[in-house]
Formats: sequence, C-alpha cells, structure tokens
Amino acid sequence: MSKIPEHILNEIQDRCDIVEVVSSYIPLNPAGRNFKALCPFHHEKTPSFIVSPDKQIYHCFGCNSGGNVFNFVKEHEKIDFIDAVKMLAEKTGVKLPEYRQEKGEDSSLVSTIYTINDIAAGFYSGLLIKCAASTDVRRYVEKRGIEDEVLKKFRVGYADSSWRSLADYLTQRGIKHEMGLKAGLVLNGKDNSFYDLFRGRLVFPIFDVRGRVLGFGARVMDDSLPKYINSPETIVYKKAQHLYGLNFAKPHIREKGFAIISEGYLDVITSHQYGISNSISSLGTALTVEQIRLLRRYTHKVVMVYDADQAGEMATLRGLDLFLEEGMNVKIACLEKGHDPDSFIRKFGPRGFDAAIKKAKNLFEYKLGILKEKFNTDEPEAKAEIVKEMLGTINRVRNAVVKAEFIKNLSAELSIKEEAVWEELKKLGKGNRMSFSYAQGRQATGSRGQETKRQVSISPAEKILVRLMLEDASVVDTVKGSLQPFDFKSPDVRHLIETLFSFNAEGTAIDARRLINYLEDRVSPHVISFIVNDEVRIKDKEKNIRDCINVIKKENKDRQLKDIQGRLSLAQKNGYKDEAKDLLEEFNRLLKTGS
Repeated sequence: MSKIPEHILNEIQDRCDIVEVVSSYIPLNPAGRNFKALCPFHHEKTPSFIVSPDKQIYHCFGCNSGGNVFNFVKEHEKIDFIDAVKMLAEKTGVKLPEYRQEKGEDSSLVSTIYTINDIAAGFYSGLLIKCAASTDVRRYVEKRGIEDEVLKKFRVGYADSSWRSLADYLTQRGIKHEMGLKAGLVLNGKDNSFYDLFRGRLVFPIFDVRGRVLGFGARVMDDSLPKYINSPETIVYKKAQHLYGLNFAKPHIREKGFAIISEGYLDVITSHQYGISNSISSLGTALTVEQIRLLRRYTHKVVMVYDADQAGEMATLRGLDLFLEEGMNVKIACLEKGHDPDSFIRKFGPRGFDAAIKKAKNLFEYKLGILKEKFNTDEPEAKAEIVKEMLGTINRVRNAVVKAEFIKNLSAELSIKEEAVWEELKKLGKGNRMSFSYAQGRQATGSRGQETKRQVSISPAEKILVRLMLEDASVVDTVKGSLQPFDFKSPDVRHLIETLFSFNAEGTAIDARRLINYLEDRVSPHVISFIVNDEVRIKDKEKNIRDCINVIKKENKDRQLKDIQGRLSLAQKNGYKDEAKDLLEEFNRLLKTGS
C-alpha cells in the first residue's frame, strides 16, 4: 500500500470524475455509456482508448494501458504515484496527512535543506550578476559565449574566493551552521569554525524534475585541479538518481521524441542556448539504472554524444547496455576529435550538431564497427572474440524480434552461421531468464514487429468470472462455494480472487477503482481495467457463471494431469518404480473425477 491512507484515496476519487480529469488532457467523444479517444500513450489511427464514467476506470485496448484516475495522471504527467495523489488532492480540496517523504528521515529536515539550497542558489547567482565586466568570472563567461538569459534560466552563479561568504550569508538569514553542514555547502574547520565548500568557482545548481535545487557543481575558470567539485550526497541529493537539465528539457524531449545526453553542465547550457532543448547531462558519471528509469518517463529513445576518445572506449560502451535492459533505444553520436558538445556547437552551430545527431548509430552497429576495427576478422579466434563481446550486449535486449534481428546481422557481418551465434548465446544465457532458443528467435524474426503492448495473460473464463464478481457481490458467494484461488491459472487473478473473498468474508463491497489502489503492489492497474472495461454484454448471467466455473475446473484439472504426466515420465526415465507407481495411481484417480 502507498503511504497515503486508503480512506484519503477514496475521498479524492469520490470527488474526482475521471471523465473530467481525462478530458482536461485529451478530447473525449461519447460512445454509448462510455467515452472514446485516441490513446495518449501510443500512436494509433483508430480510437481504442475507453473511459468509463460508471466504473471510473480507463483502458486502452491498443496498448493495454489502464487504471483509475491516479494511474492516468501518473502516466500522463510522468510522475510517481504520490505526486499524482497530491495533484488531485489539491484539485479536489482534500487535505493530505503529513507523512515521511524520506525513509527514516524527518520531512521538516528535507524541507529545510531545499530552502537552504534555494537560498544558496540565489546568493551565488546574485554574486555573478554583481560582478563587473572586468572580473575574471565575467571574462570567462564571455569567452564561453554564455548569454545572460541562459545564465538566469539555469541560475548559474559565482562563488568568490572568500572562505566564509556563503556561511556568513546563511547566518544572516537565520540558518545555523549545522544546517549548512547537512546541506553539504559548509564545512567544519578547526576550533569549531565553518567555511564554504565552493570558492573561486562558477557554480551550477542541480535541479530535480520539479525544479527544486538538490545540490551544486562548481567549476574552476583556469587549468587548476580539481576541475570540478560537487556537493556531497545529502538527504535530498542522490547523484545517481538525477539528470542535469531534465527539469528544463522534459517537454522538449516529449516533443522531439528523444533525449540527447552529454557529460558536462556547459554542454547542456550551450545546447539550450542554441535551441537544442532536449539536451541533458549524466552529471559527469556513468549512467545508472535509476537515471535511465527516470528518463524513461519521458522517452524510450536516447542519443549519447561522445568525443572521439570516449566513443572508442569499450568500457563506456558496455555501460550503455543498461539502456537495453530497461527497454530503451540508444544511439551513439561521435563528435569531431577535440570537441565536446559545448565547443562543437559554438564552432559549427546547431545545424552542424543536428547533422552529427542524425548520423548517430545504434549501439549494436556502433559497437560492432569498433570491434571490427580492433580485430582481424579473417581469423576465427578474432571472430569468436567479437561474438563474445557483442553477445554481452545482445543478451540484454528484451524484445525478441530485435534480439533475433541483431543475431541475424551479426552473423552476416562476420560471415558465420546464425545457428552458431545462437548456440553461443545459449551458453552465455544459461541460468539467465533473458536467454532463449534459436527456434524462438527464428519465430520472432518471422513475426511482424509492432509497438510495445502491455501483456495481459488471462483466460476468457477467468476474465468473465472476475468481472461478474466485481459487478455483483452475490457472485462472490457462488464462486467461493465452487472454486479456490489456486484453481485459477493467472497469478494476477489469484490475487484478485483472494482479495474479493477476503472482502466478502468481512461483508465489505469493493469496486474496481478502489481495488486498483488496494492491490497496487501486487496487480498492475491495467490488468484490472482490462477485465472490467470489457464492453461485451453478458445476457444469461447465471449460465455464464456456471459455464465459467466448469471451464476453470476443467482447465485446472488438465494442468494437474499434465504436471503428473511430466513427473511420471521423469520417474520412469530415472528408474524410480515406487514413485512412478504412486504417480500413475494419482493420475488415474484424477482422471476419473468429474471436472
């Protein structure tokens, strides 16, 4: 369950009409008792997105996106569940209770650190604005060609050479040194004295996706080392969980359909100044799973921009395999030697940079090219090394069609049989849930590619029965007298049945929209919306209930017989006569029972 009490969620939903909320985002058209629209979550020409005012549920039968009003806002706004609840609570005037925003930490401390960071950002920005044109920092900014408007947008500032400028300013604002320490901006010196972390540097505030200042990065303006100093991790700042500039870039990433990732603060700032507004930075570190999942809220396509040296490093390219594990499409753009995005854009302009982005190659193609340059492909051992390195990437691809296509291309490029590559993948994937057979791969290549669709694996009988149980509580009693949760094949349906039986025993009714909240950690919202938003009319309800119960019993019996057959075959093969005899008796007993 979420941190917000169920009765609060129910109150918000009671005050929220899902039709009104959804129609504030996309145009809805009446369709009988429901409303229809083109799905906002995938490309389609014929409307398959249904909103039910009676059930307060939405479902797209094209991509299987679905859920209640919280799920819609969460998915459309690309925010987490708590933030979606907050948005709707504010809209409906429901007061949310206080809850801890960070595990084991006081939420008031979180709020204080955000305040200190914001004050510090204003302080540094003010110092830069006040600097005369003749000062080193102003000359540096002018040399880099950064315009004042962009400096203000990114709240770029300046930390002067004084040891206590910020520490003293925070004291003037009534903030204790201990809090400056917790924010990571003030350090503890000798004799219990305090001094600033940043001195004589250009300062870049780091924002979260909501625009709050999390921490800072600071750069020298000469060749001294270290070139960069960053805020330490704090209660609000976890470097591995954020991307620099994403708060500004997210609408442009959605609009353009992809993100450009570079390394430095100035790469991002210069990109935005020249209108390349879908540009972000990894904060100078190797990308993490958390950062990739954050970015996946806004796009599934990424172009990594590297200079010539970085782009040839296998360690760098191996790190990009994480994108494939997370179902992302990643390409690599290599800039002219000696240039990073900042210098490249200033020399060649946005058109030159756009041309470099358009030449970007997918990770498979790029990595294979690097390996073919490195190894002599006339030698079998060299081919084996290339295959080994490439399979490390291919094995992380989720989509079976893409995986099979990569295998096909790798085989063609190296003039080796496809079966041999599949065999090597099979060796690599032993014990790996991602591995699959050559036959499966061939089957995948023969199928027509399509947009990713969330899978719902529920038999028609199970779907109808759960739907009827949600529509009429008396059906729960009927089902309870004939079936148990373990009789159902789908794990999702088992969870639903257990919950419905439990609520029925307590004499409590539950509808689909509340069931989604209750089971949020166990059953995906789209599974429930898929079941209840079925528009097929059921004429003879009693007959359908009986038929569904009988079908589920038979399907369960067939599964049990198949399981016994498998164990019997294994026992006979291994010479376990007593066990085989017992299994045969069990098989015959089950076979004679009614379904």
